[in-house]
Amino acid sequence: MSGRVDDANAVRDVLEDYIRGTRDSDGELLASLFHPSAVVAGWFGDELLVGGPDGFVKRASETACGPDYRACVSSVEVTGRTAEATVLEDGLWGGMSFVNRFHLVLMPNGNWTITAKLYHRD
Repeated sequence: MSGRVDDANAVRDVLEDYIRGTRDSDGELLASLFHPSAVVAGWFGDELLVGGPDGFVKRASETACGPDYRACVSSVEVTGRTAEATVLEDGLWGGMSFVNRFHLVLMPNGNWTITAKLYHRD
């Protein structure tokens, strides 16, 4: 029987894969974490971007994260079959910092998947 702690750890694992995929420029891994209808939106400097994960996945696949990249899962909250989580990143792509807020759902197959990513670049 799975409990809230197990679910929170499973969500954390998805986001640790997100961090690893970003660090390793692994577009295939990153794409696998998002639901096909996922929305990615946020401020990239002065530019508001709204769309799916393809733009992020492409950039992460083609651009090394940089030697100073650091990231952590700073929060996870599970409510039933939904979850919210935050990933903080520093030193990405030449020194950029991001706050990424994720929404995830538990799929019928038992896997957590990202349905939305809202980010802000400092």
